[in-house]
Amino acid sequence: MSAASAALGQDTLVSYIVKKVESYSFKIKRDQSTIKRDIKVAPIKEALPSIKKTLDAFSKRLNEKGRPMNLRGLNTSEIILQENSDRLLDLQSTLNDYFNTLVLDNISLKQIRKDKLLRTYVSDTSLRNQMQSIIQNAIELDSTQKSILAKVTVLKNKVSVILLQSNDIISEIKYLTANVKIRMWGQEDESIFEDRPSEYNQSLTAITLSSLYINAKVLGNYLSNKWDSISFAFLLFVFIVFWCYSNIRRVKKMPEAKEVLAQVFFLKRSVFAACLMVFFTYLPFFFQNSQMSFLHTCELLRLISLSYLLYPFLSKSFKPIWFIFCLLWLYLALDDLLLDPALAERWMLIIADILLIIICIKILKNINDIFIKVANSPATKPLVIFCMAISFLSLLFNISGRPTLAKILGVTAIQSLFIGITLKVFSTIVIESIYLQSEAYKESKFSEFINFKILQHRLKKFLWFVAIIVWGISLLIDFDLYAFESNRFNLFLNANRAIGNMNFTYASVAIFIGIIWLSSIISSIVNFFFNQQRSKDVIKKNTIGSMMLLIRLAIWSIGFIIAVAAAGIPLDKISIMLGALGVGIGFGLQNITNNLVSGIILAFERPIQIGDHIEIGNKAGVVDEIGVRSSKIKSFDGSDIIVPNGDFLSQHVINWTKQDRRKRLNFVIGVSYDSNLNSVKEIIEKTIEANENVLKENPPIILVHDFGASAINIDVFFWVEDLFIANSTKTRVMIEVYDNLIKNKIVIPYPIVTVLQENKETDNKEVSDTK
Repeated sequence: MSAASAALGQDTLVSYIVKKVESYSFKIKRDQSTIKRDIKVAPIKEALPSIKKTLDAFSKRLNEKGRPMNLRGLNTSEIILQENSDRLLDLQSTLNDYFNTLVLDNISLKQIRKDKLLRTYVSDTSLRNQMQSIIQNAIELDSTQKSILAKVTVLKNKVSVILLQSNDIISEIKYLTANVKIRMWGQEDESIFEDRPSEYNQSLTAITLSSLYINAKVLGNYLSNKWDSISFAFLLFVFIVFWCYSNIRRVKKMPEAKEVLAQVFFLKRSVFAACLMVFFTYLPFFFQNSQMSFLHTCELLRLISLSYLLYPFLSKSFKPIWFIFCLLWLYLALDDLLLDPALAERWMLIIADILLIIICIKILKNINDIFIKVANSPATKPLVIFCMAISFLSLLFNISGRPTLAKILGVTAIQSLFIGITLKVFSTIVIESIYLQSEAYKESKFSEFINFKILQHRLKKFLWFVAIIVWGISLLIDFDLYAFESNRFNLFLNANRAIGNMNFTYASVAIFIGIIWLSSIISSIVNFFFNQQRSKDVIKKNTIGSMMLLIRLAIWSIGFIIAVAAAGIPLDKISIMLGALGVGIGFGLQNITNNLVSGIILAFERPIQIGDHIEIGNKAGVVDEIGVRSSKIKSFDGSDIIVPNGDFLSQHVINWTKQDRRKRLNFVIGVSYDSNLNSVKEIIEKTIEANENVLKENPPIILVHDFGASAINIDVFFWVEDLFIANSTKTRVMIEVYDNLIKNKIVIPYPIVTVLQENKETDNKEVSDTK
């Protein structure tokens, strides 16, 4: 019995060891794979010298005696150093993650080495060899991990030191930038007539070539990490090109193509060039805090496409002016990228300012003769005056020894005019593209939804608003105030504010309002496409229309919940708001609440639906819309009747089309006492049954109503299949009955009262004439 127990215990131990061996073997293989698969220290080690060399070069440049770097040079240097700093942070983060992984692996590896179970003697030779192999592999892996950990530790220290140096240089550059911004409002240099060339380190040519090289390098580094934004912007460009091409191709196939295309200028000139101009206008907004060399590159490509679009529409006298304007922009944009000051740069800036002022004066004198066919913008005159004023200030500041401020103002002047022209053309292209869409698919539901004739005025206002904002942002960028003002704006939006015990930020309020507004737009779109019947000839009953109210309420409710969550409003605050709303309902909002609740009841109970012919009170018409608070009835005379939803529940409602659209009609006709009533009845029945709009399954009913003073009155009843044609059918039936009765010599007498009245009037007239 004891031998059997010992054998059972030995088997259990061996089974446990086998599981341990399998677990440890898997762990060691995984750690070995991590070392082989994970990063190598060599690439990081090779990247550090180039970063260190860049930092040393900037440090040397900052310590050089002579004229300091200008504002653009300092900004470009800060961007390059910030890119290096971000790269160092990424390397540091990667090394820290790798180091922590190795440390955790090494700790678990030491536990494997210390496991005494691996040194237990077992009779199975194969298992014993596996146990020894695990111990040996653990020792070798431990040695490898320690070696890599040592290298990673050294690299971490080097990266930390270089990152510290980078941050120190960035801090110094920010300090110098702040000093330059303060100093530029005072007199930095001597007057341009007293300034000495010997005080400048390099010539304008050398500075230009050096600046172009550095800016190209900065641009490459800047775009190397922005491929996701560039790809998305390019896909949007491809979509816009395809959309505009398909619309203009469809319009050209239409009979009225000539009249439609007569309203289009830039897209008719070149779809690709117009879309390219649009692309380089919106591309910078896909990047946060865009670098200046990138902005000027986009602007250069935009200027080329803009010149191609505008050239046919410029008057003959303004074509050379536009050419000079483009040359001035090229020089001032290039001057904006120079990283060091030069005396020749100041003289060139004076010439550029004078030429720009002359161009502005020329435009103001002939403001109505700039374009052919294309209308001038009302903003042209104030924009030109602004440009001329800024150019004049740049000229004065340059002469008086404030070159930094003069350079900023000179670039801002021409940029303000260039961006104004760009936004004018951009807005025109947007309006033209929507116009082509509405014309190319004018029979579609979407074109009816956008309704270009109504939308055009609103769209122009919206584009004006957007253009003013973009123009203002561009000026802030040119004045080098965008980062400062954007930080102030973010602080303004995200600052905690309080009303009583409720804390909030303007950003959360804006998010809340924005999501609610978006919910209303989605609700309107859903209501239009799935609810409204726009046929002007026949208004058909829409069974899905009533359910749209519930869908719209669901959209509003979901939008409200998302808005509350996105704005970060606590639920206890919502309960307070609902409590306050309940008090408001109790005092003054009963009617509104009644109508809202009635709208929900109408949606569930569905006593009326879109397209129903109803009568409520003294109002009658077709249900055109069932809203949240009120519903709209289209009366038969064309007016829209807005009825609060509460009235549908509190008043008697006659629904002519609740079950079907059939309607019973009747009229009364009188025949003389000499008539054969059976013949009259037969004539009326045959006449009614011959009409194609009268229902055959419900035969007409002819009843003798009463014996009148001058005639036997007969009631006639019959059914039509659609009440929409009830009145016209009744009119036609009455005419046919009258004709057939007269044809069969059935007398339809005048009422005796009418005859006696006529005789009395005749007698009175004769008496009057005799007198």
